[in-house]
Amino acid sequence: MNKCQAVYFIVLMTLLSCGSYTNHYDTFRKMHYSEEELAQQKTKNDSSFLKAHDFDGNVYVFLGDWKIDTSLHTVSGNAQKYNAERNLIKSGHLTVLSDSVILFETNQKLNKNDGGIIAAKTLLVMYNVLITGLCLSTPKACWGSCPTFYTSDNDNVFVANAEGFSNAISPSLEYEDIDDLGFIANGCKNFSLTMKNEALETHVIDHVNLALIPVSGDGYVFHGTDNRFYTSSLCTAPQKASIGGKDIIHHINKKDGNEWTSLADKKDLVTKEELILEFDANAQKTNSATGLVLTFRQTLMTTYLLYHAISYMGDEYSDIMSKLERDKKLKKEVYNAMYKTLGGVEVYFFDERKKNWEYQGEFYETGPIASNTQILPFTSDIGNTPNKIKIKLLFNKGLWRFDDVRLARIDTSVEPEWITPNILMLNDTLGAEELLNLSSDDKRLITFPGEVYDLKYKIPCAEDKYHVFLSSKGYYLEWMRSNWLKDKNLYKLHQMFKNPKKWLKKETEKYTFYESQMEEDFKNSRIQQSDKKLQNLLYSNH
Repeated sequence: MNKCQAVYFIVLMTLLSCGSYTNHYDTFRKMHYSEEELAQQKTKNDSSFLKAHDFDGNVYVFLGDWKIDTSLHTVSGNAQKYNAERNLIKSGHLTVLSDSVILFETNQKLNKNDGGIIAAKTLLVMYNVLITGLCLSTPKACWGSCPTFYTSDNDNVFVANAEGFSNAISPSLEYEDIDDLGFIANGCKNFSLTMKNEALETHVIDHVNLALIPVSGDGYVFHGTDNRFYTSSLCTAPQKASIGGKDIIHHINKKDGNEWTSLADKKDLVTKEELILEFDANAQKTNSATGLVLTFRQTLMTTYLLYHAISYMGDEYSDIMSKLERDKKLKKEVYNAMYKTLGGVEVYFFDERKKNWEYQGEFYETGPIASNTQILPFTSDIGNTPNKIKIKLLFNKGLWRFDDVRLARIDTSVEPEWITPNILMLNDTLGAEELLNLSSDDKRLITFPGEVYDLKYKIPCAEDKYHVFLSSKGYYLEWMRSNWLKDKNLYKLHQMFKNPKKWLKKETEKYTFYESQMEEDFKNSRIQQSDKKLQNLLYSNH
């Protein structure tokens, strides 16, 4: 993964800095409130609607019944068409090509058997769905995730081996995500991977492949922050590890789930802290390159920010998201807004000769669920450092969890062998069509909340053992919760983007109030395979 999960939303307020757009849009809203009681009312909405946002900024509003033609890839029915300024330009029986639509929005049950025409592009607004009590009491900690992957039957979500493409919160942000599954597979054997949709989201998946690299003896393989794979024959744990003078070595000297983390600063969410590491230089005497290996994940801070941004959008969620899809410059600004404020895990090496800290790079992997292990190759030559090798990690307080830190000698860069699944099971039923969608270049596998997929792979026989990495590519669409609509506040959304540091400081007291309980609430609000009643309210497979 590479995606701050939240940051892409934060900058969307640039849309609202355009006064003419906002004024026209307010008129559009008021007209629908009074005349058609359409989508996005502040009151309970029982009217069926489908909105289609096209690439030119127009929006089609279908009321009541509409027809999906899976052969022609069209949606047709009684509708009104509005231009980018939200002036009515056409009404009556209208037809729109699905390929011309960036995003749909509806309050009706989704159906993945529409040929992907609507389901893969739809933001569902759950006006009439009662979600769990935990989501109501702590809505900004309600479960949200991209696909989660498991190599065992353990049902504890925080032992998930990976979570895929956390940054891909819309179709144009689709990307390939590489994760270390932390698993050694035997050659000539079958390998099973369970993929779950445990959130109120639509997951649209291009592929779920495995990257295999042969290992032998005590050798190691790592995925680099530069997206390359490296082998290593030597890894050493730190001798000392301290933050603010406090020893934390027992948290980070082995990969055991005993993570170190800190709570956010009580006065300002944007507060940095340092982790100082010391390694035995004699153990790393080498002419080879060296890298720092870190096993880490985020806390729920970015999830909290994501949900705040969505709730501030309120009933303009799909309009803002469709604007993001059309504007490449805006997407770049979005990434920089909150990322520059909170940052990643910066790595520094102390040069004894120069007596200063030299920047080496940073780790940045979003997602609060699964830990990921990566190696950051150093730019400095540390092989001949006398006595102690000192490393500093600089990061935002309360944003990260660390499980294991190592220095590794980098032996060589290697290319993996890629394999695809040969069997797919959906809820214990053979899924031939689903496997085809996952394997085809022009199709996507669409998953809904509570669905569980078992993927089977055949490990090659050429080597005895392989280190297994996961490659998942896709995007996901976050559904709007009905209880978020009342939080609409375009001014605050504007503040989040224009001055994120100031907004975060103002939000500090609210965030820290229930920060310590957030992860437990987050875990307990996930959608499980057994939640059939809720699933039947939200979507259909027929």
